[in-house]
Amino acid sequence: MAFRLRSLVVAVSLISWINNSPLKAEAENEWIKGVSLDGLVKIQGVHHQDYQKHEASDIIAHTVALGLTAHVHEWSTARLSLLYEERLQGVLTPLETDEAFITLGNSAVAPVYLAMGQMYVPFGRFESNLVSYPLTYEMAITREQAIQLGFNLAGISGSIYGFNGDTNDDNNDTIDHYGGNLGLAQETDSHSYDMGIGYINDIGASFAIAGVLPEDPTEYDYVDGLSAHLILTRGDISLIGEYITALNEFKVNHFAFAGHGAKPQAWNLEAAYRFNISGKKLTLAAGYQATEEALALNLPQSRILAALSWAIDDNTTLGLEYAVDEDYDLAEGGTGESAKTATLQLAVEF
Repeated sequence: MAFRLRSLVVAVSLISWINNSPLKAEAENEWIKGVSLDGLVKIQGVHHQDYQKHEASDIIAHTVALGLTAHVHEWSTARLSLLYEERLQGVLTPLETDEAFITLGNSAVAPVYLAMGQMYVPFGRFESNLVSYPLTYEMAITREQAIQLGFNLAGISGSIYGFNGDTNDDNNDTIDHYGGNLGLAQETDSHSYDMGIGYINDIGASFAIAGVLPEDPTEYDYVDGLSAHLILTRGDISLIGEYITALNEFKVNHFAFAGHGAKPQAWNLEAAYRFNISGKKLTLAAGYQATEEALALNLPQSRILAALSWAIDDNTTLGLEYAVDEDYDLAEGGTGESAKTATLQLAVEF
């Protein structure tokens, strides 16, 4: 009892110190002055029928993320986030450091910034109103320990970046991976648009492709990658288009498709309509996604899906999605069959 009492006194004292400290938070989600917390929790109920017609279902903690942003100076911001991911029949990502980088810049004074650390490089946009991630994300999302120099001025943004990836096209272990992006975004009361392109000198640095490459591949050649996206919104209707491709083939002994070096591609086309029923905000979305020469990445050749989401409040969303995947043909190494997935998701973001 004495131990519990002492613990309670310590906890109350800590809360009192935070509430009365000169560092007390002044904005929503701030922990202490200049430090804000954010998070995302996605819980899913999933039923899946695979290409062999085997069925599986479960309740999973699809995504658990917790982030901290510290504005330590008017020109300096630190970002740290942790991530845990689970998928049907297995954990995808144990709890790990997802982001850890520092940004030097002050957008109120100058449009230029410099960031260094572990981050997601700006290759791909991956915007979606559906429950699941688009196939463009599954193929191309790339996280590296990088340096990035960028700008944002009057709706025009861009950056260049470099990092030392896991692959090398010579005998040197140096910062020789690089890329860049350029975008234009504008928003008015009635409509908005967001368009952009991106380049990376080795698309093999993405999570998915790096996972199928041999460990320390010999005589490896970098494979350039290109991304492009366009997002249009007018009133309650939004349209999304994104395309990501390798610009040349991998060597057949590194990443193959149908007996030759693979040249993977992915795209996402999506439409969404937002409406109200009895004051409840709902979004109806449908999409068509596809890949080429991405069989080794365990991605379908095509995916058709639809989802209905209900914004319970500003931070909580309930979504229902149904997706049908079509596998690659038998002649290409696939099954030629279809798979189906139904997902119910409850998500809280803060």
